[in-house]
Amino acid sequence: MDRLLALSHRVARAGTWFGCGLLIAASFLIGIDVVIRKLFNLSIGGADELSGYALAISSAWAFAYALHERAHVRIDSLYVALPRRVRTVLDVFGLAIFVAFMALVAWRGFGVFSESAKLDAHSMSPIATPLVYPQALWVAGLIVFVLIGSLLLVRVLVAFVTGDAATVHRLAGSRSVTEEIERETQHLGQRRDPERGE
Repeated sequence: MDRLLALSHRVARAGTWFGCGLLIAASFLIGIDVVIRKLFNLSIGGADELSGYALAISSAWAFAYALHERAHVRIDSLYVALPRRVRTVLDVFGLAIFVAFMALVAWRGFGVFSESAKLDAHSMSPIATPLVYPQALWVAGLIVFVLIGSLLLVRVLVAFVTGDAATVHRLAGSRSVTEEIERETQHLGQRRDPERGE
């Protein structure tokens, strides 16, 4: 199962890079549109619409990577003061609720996509984008999140049942301040090594 988790981590990272590419392309498009408006008083048209699609798609594809990296925001003021056993239960419960909620979002999102496909819906804008294309990419990102989240949940449940609290925390727990510092120090070291030729 750990191999599947490693594979899902690579898939999530690839999805994040895909989303980053979309956001960079949208930024260039908006920049070009701004320059053309300033110099020629013209507009490409649809730059704001396409950037909105890029934001929605990139966010959906980044969710799974953020889940793997434990980067979603959690309010842990009380959490850190609780006994380890209670924190472990909360980690499992929190992950289960999160995956269930995102499954509901993906299901409703798929319903929106299906309706757009059935109606051959287009955006009410000058470029009249067929909505099925951005919606398909958006829903695909949500579905990937649910699949990866479900896999992670199964692994966390196995660790919980076998009494492996350390694995539960490593996969689903809130990162402590110490972990954040260690992680940033490690990343800083990785950035410095190539400069030293190591």
